Amino acid sequence: MSYKRPLTSKGALKRAERERAVGLEPDDAGARWLDENDPKPVPASPKAAKKSKAVHRFRQRQSRSL
Repeated sequence: MSYKRPLTSKGALKRAERERAVGLEPDDAGARWLDENDPKPVPASPKAAKKSKAVHRFRQRQSRSL
């Protein structure tokens, strides 16, 4: 018998977004209140672009010092 995996923070955010979107009509008073008072989470910036640039610069500095 399989067990249910624990809920992660990413999974909780996805579930909350689905629950907000389900069953609400745009002209509903509750939907308007949620739009005004419950801000959408800001998407995180990707780390890959910053990391690759930093690694590239580090390697360039290392090769110059040799």
